[in-house]
Amino acid sequence: MPSEGDDMRRQAGAPQDREEGDEPFGPPPIEYPYRCLACGTELLVNEAIIDVGMGMAKFQHEYYPGFMPKVGCPGCNGDTMEYVGQDE
Repeated sequence: MPSEGDDMRRQAGAPQDREEGDEPFGPPPIEYPYRCLACGTELLVNEAIIDVGMGMAKFQHEYYPGFMPKVGCPGCNGDTMEYVGQDE
């Protein structure tokens, strides 16, 4: 009579579907264009950083629909980078 541990090892070794193996952690993150108003540095900012900024704004009651937070600029070390719309 096989033990439960043997069954688990067989299941773990089973091949995965091709679709599951392509993106094990989900789709790639969205990046948003940001530009520093002080020094002109342009960067793509990861959606996780934007989500944190939105969470901070909600906590401080500064959030409104369409809000995009300012982020820190690596060029001039200030919170001066603002979202640049996709069409600009």
